[in-house]
Amino acid sequence: MKPVVFRFLKKLIIATLSLAIIMTIAFTFVLRSYYIPALPLLLVFIFGFTFLSFLFLARVDNNNFGKFIRTLMVITVIRLFVYILITVLYAAFIKDGLFSFVIALGLFYLIFASLEVSELITGTHKTEPGNNKN
Repeated sequence: MKPVVFRFLKKLIIATLSLAIIMTIAFTFVLRSYYIPALPLLLVFIFGFTFLSFLFLARVDNNNFGKFIRTLMVITVIRLFVYILITVLYAAFIKDGLFSFVIALGLFYLIFASLEVSELITGTHKTEPGNNKN
């Protein structure tokens, strides 16, 4: 694996553990009535899905900007469809705590997508010696 993948995995694990600690504190002391047992599973699922999508994006050739952007857009659309499907299935079969589920899914998506995009921008960007425009 590339060093950028290991660096992203480390950041992803730290973010996931931080979110787990924050969720534990928040749902133990403040938001007790909003806790649903699906939230830790949702966090683990989004962790895995984000890592797999980053692995796929890290393998795309950085020199072909058009191909990279197309791949990023396809992965983003697939991710959104999967998250919508999960939400619809949860709403259809479980229904309990739907508000908490949707809010948590949205927050997890924003946090993990931001982490992934920032790492793609900084981690895979290669500055060529003659391409510096300062």
